[in-house]
Amino acid sequence: MEATFARRALWAALLGVVSITSAQAADLSISQFRVRGPAGGNDEFVELFNGGSAALDVSGFKFNASNNSGTTGTRLTFPAGTSIAPGCHLLLTNGASGGYSGSVAGDLKYSTGVTDDGGLAILDTSGQLVDQVGLSAGSAYKAGTPLTSLGSTNADKSYGRQTNGAGLPQNTGDNQADFVVVTPTAPHNASSRCAVMNLALSIADTSVTVHGAGNLTMPFAVTLNQPAPAGGVSVHVATQDDSATVANGDYDAVDTTLTIAEGQTQASFNVVVHGRTTGAPDKAFLVKLSQPSGGVSLARDSAIGAILYDIPVAAEIWEIQGREQTSPLVGKSVKTSGNIVTAVGPAGFTMQTPDTRADADPLTSNGIYVFTASKPTVAIGDVVDVDATVDNYYHLTELKNAKVNVTSHGTALPAPVVFDRKTPSSDPDKLSCGATNFQCFVGMRVVIEHGMINTGNKRFSTQPFAEVSITANGKRSLRQPGVRYGVAVPDGVDLPNWSGNPEVFKMNTADFGAVPVNTPYVAGTTFRAEGVISYDFGAYTFIPTSITVKHAAPMPRAVTPTPERALRIGAFNTERFCDSEFNTTFTCSGNSKEPTPAEVALKTQRLSAYIGGVLKLPDVLSVEEVKSLTVLQGLAKQLGDDYPAKYEAYLVPGHDPSGINVGFLVRSDRVRVLSVQQLAADETWNDNGNTAFIHDHPPLLLTAEVRGMRFQVISVHPKARTNVDKNDASATRDRQKRFEQSTSLARQVQSLQTRFPSQPLLVVGDFNAYQFSDGWVDVVGMISGKYKDSENLLKLGRNIVQPALWNAVESVPENDRYSFLFTEKFGEIQGYTKAGTGNSGREVPTVQVLDHALLNRAAARRFIQMQYGRADIDAPVQTEMDAANAPDGTKAIGASDHDGLVVDLFAPAMFDPHGDHDHGHGHDDRDNGHGKEQHGH
Repeated sequence: MEATFARRALWAALLGVVSITSAQAADLSISQFRVRGPAGGNDEFVELFNGGSAALDVSGFKFNASNNSGTTGTRLTFPAGTSIAPGCHLLLTNGASGGYSGSVAGDLKYSTGVTDDGGLAILDTSGQLVDQVGLSAGSAYKAGTPLTSLGSTNADKSYGRQTNGAGLPQNTGDNQADFVVVTPTAPHNASSRCAVMNLALSIADTSVTVHGAGNLTMPFAVTLNQPAPAGGVSVHVATQDDSATVANGDYDAVDTTLTIAEGQTQASFNVVVHGRTTGAPDKAFLVKLSQPSGGVSLARDSAIGAILYDIPVAAEIWEIQGREQTSPLVGKSVKTSGNIVTAVGPAGFTMQTPDTRADADPLTSNGIYVFTASKPTVAIGDVVDVDATVDNYYHLTELKNAKVNVTSHGTALPAPVVFDRKTPSSDPDKLSCGATNFQCFVGMRVVIEHGMINTGNKRFSTQPFAEVSITANGKRSLRQPGVRYGVAVPDGVDLPNWSGNPEVFKMNTADFGAVPVNTPYVAGTTFRAEGVISYDFGAYTFIPTSITVKHAAPMPRAVTPTPERALRIGAFNTERFCDSEFNTTFTCSGNSKEPTPAEVALKTQRLSAYIGGVLKLPDVLSVEEVKSLTVLQGLAKQLGDDYPAKYEAYLVPGHDPSGINVGFLVRSDRVRVLSVQQLAADETWNDNGNTAFIHDHPPLLLTAEVRGMRFQVISVHPKARTNVDKNDASATRDRQKRFEQSTSLARQVQSLQTRFPSQPLLVVGDFNAYQFSDGWVDVVGMISGKYKDSENLLKLGRNIVQPALWNAVESVPENDRYSFLFTEKFGEIQGYTKAGTGNSGREVPTVQVLDHALLNRAAARRFIQMQYGRADIDAPVQTEMDAANAPDGTKAIGASDHDGLVVDLFAPAMFDPHGDHDHGHGHDDRDNGHGKEQHGH
């Protein structure tokens, strides 16, 4: 299909024709349409007309539509058995609510409308355009100058196609010239009277492909729309030079009269095209009809004769690849000799130029994939000659229809390109291949000495354990400081753009047999591998021929046990831990319905496995995204059933319209709770003219003690970053709300540490923010007292929190600084393309810190360690699915979309709740002035 459109574009360019679409050579056309009617935007119809002399089978044809920005979709696929008689119509109508209101019944119905300024098209069974009409320049469907939209006023207006002298629909290839406004509308359906057409002749385009010196016959057909009357019909036929000329020896001229015999509808003639032995640009000539007999009209009086030259050319691999993603020889036949097989797959192999012949251009590749459709008969190390056609397979240059001749065996392979900390580049302004980071390596051997698996396997329907994301520099794909890649740094912000991690790419481990199909990999696994770079449906991909795992990351990976004489404080976003009752504005689950009681019970078991087996039973655990105290009490009970620990649950409802809240789980066998209270729960702000609560999930303050130490923990869960990187009103609003939330919490933090400067204070939870500024609002910096106006669009002035809190994330090894996995979708950049539904070009899985632990000085002096447990974001998708039914601790895998954290503080002795206890510093820190209070159980 792509080749067909490319050829038509070529013919149009050669002949200077404004627009040539397949409708000019077909009998089917859009004869009338309406995209808005008296009943509204769905009051639509599309009328089709068969201008041919025979019934037209349109089974499997598609009616597609586009909006004014070029987004297309199929509105209707014609059912089997659908046909249109000659001179007759087929009426498509919108059957949705408020749909077609006309009195002429539709033959086929669709249910999704066409925008007022969009476009519409009919496609054949191969997906080729048959006819198209546009109502704006932005529509993907249009021919020549598009029509003017009829607007958004409900009226009985349509566009109808004009007819020519033969009584056939006019199709000059220009919508503006071919259609007129019809009011009132007058659609026709399959039952309407068919048109009585005048006798008319048409000639169709044709082409031949020249492969060598031999002459070729190019056949042309002249067609009459009805059987010829008595005596037959004659017409004069003559060729006319264009880029192909008779004088240059491209073809032999024809100048003759052609007769269609009585009762017949077609006659044909041939043009001799001369062969050649050297390559040449494609050419074309015209054939013109004139002087028809007996008053017969000419419906289409000219045709294109396209001469497509496909003379095999000798080429090195780098000449075939070129510097761009599309080969300069695409569609051509080539001969490339003396190259070495470097990898063999089930349907093809890769080969590479020997080092002694490799070109010196670093921007061209010396490797290429040869598609053989079945298992090739070559082996790694074979030297081969290949005759083939250059193809562009979803933007991967490859050789197809290959004839392969092996000339020797066991040859040393070309030296591989070394991928390391410098290659591929981590600087988007200095990519390894110029405009891309990988194109100049496609098809070539690569060795990765310090590979890092960045994500567990994706899951596809036929592959439970599919591709993974990797780096070659030994580092995880961490979100780095700066404004999001591709977003303009706002005025007044002294920050760079984050790079977008261009060094990240995919690995399909099993394609060349390096490992068995469906081999699972856990993120954090390190490896050494050799293989080749490929391009797989829109993304650059490494396919290993051999792989050795250096360190296999475990799953789950638990934190170490709580040290002796330590207090363990943790935080864990439970990912919408809901009950089964829909009693909130929106569902708690985020889906169309709430979980069933069985699903709640399973979630409870999985969270217990995570808290007990992965986080090792923290003494205090902040929990985020919990629906109610009841479900949290259920989790406390489950923990008591599963482990030798006794937990009490604490939760005060907030203002979230889906009902999720923050809470605490506290080990009552080790810690005495003095109070639990919300902070700033009733604070409001001006939300676009409305008074609204600042905090959807008001921070929750726990005051507790162990022997010799009283401490406080604030559980937080500010607004998500969902819109902040956009450039619209929603972004402005969300940035401001995050600013208000963090300044409010900063005031609470400062009040507490001013009153109790020697008492350990921790602020923990899902901050929905990084450990550095994103350029808009540094939420963590605000709460910790390290906000820099120079790095943020919204200015604070002087920091509220003094002395500043310390983020314990800084103590965690760099490669382990993450608690959440997010895939950034950067679009069609750096050689990555949209390859199909759901693919948004370059997609970069990045791991990032959203879950933090901020410590005041008193807490920092007691700090021992901070750790993240691993059972969620590093796991393969299939492993998470399988874990739900696991009978052991692996049930924790996939319990949430965050990984939890723990912080250990030195505490001289743990509290005995049944004996005497020490009130520590002797202060009563329960302050009802901060908000609602709950004293526990």
